[in-house]
Amino acid sequence: MKREYFDVLEEVYTEGGIGNTVMNEFYDNIVSGGSERQFARLAVYMEWKYGIKSIKQIKTEHIYELLELFRGEGYKDATLKSYISAFRRACKWHRNLLSEDFVIPSNTGFEKWAEKRKV
Repeated sequence: MKREYFDVLEEVYTEGGIGNTVMNEFYDNIVSGGSERQFARLAVYMEWKYGIKSIKQIKTEHIYELLELFRGEGYKDATLKSYISAFRRACKWHRNLLSEDFVIPSNTGFEKWAEKRKV
């Protein structure tokens, strides 16, 4: 049985659960708090869809894909913008954990990305 994203989201805080590896890497390097809940959802998405288990492998489009999934589930634009803000904070605070070519997400970047996918 193929599990859906929202089915596996609960596993992130379980030892060996989907997204747990990325979350542990993130928590091991945290200097200041905040935005962890949103990052947990990103960690689960990356491992569930791509098998990614390292923060260095995060790409901006992974964040945008997750937001598009949420949009499809009926999340309001204000909620999506709050997620972008949370991801931006986490990425800025922990820039050293990301790859050098990672582009910090933005509201404008997300909308442009979404428009390109519609074409």
